[in-house]
Amino acid sequence: MEEKKIVTFVDEDGKDVEFEVVDYVELEDDRYALLAPVGDEDDAYVYKVVEVDGKEEYVVVDDDDEFERVLEEYESLFDVE
Repeated sequence: MEEKKIVTFVDEDGKDVEFEVVDYVELEDDRYALLAPVGDEDDAYVYKVVEVDGKEEYVVVDDDDEFERVLEEYESLFDVE
């Protein structure tokens, strides 16, 4: 059984919020992570994975077009013909 990867963010109130990495998507030269709040797998968020000082950081994708392209690429992974 594969171990789930959990990342923790600090919200605007200073509280830790845990997200499970659902999957990664490679699009062009960028890497994205689909994250779901632990305990609430109905919601998912798209973050761009960037490397800063040798460490992975997650940057929220605010651009609607970029967001849609990532979701389309993710969904295409499940297309079976």
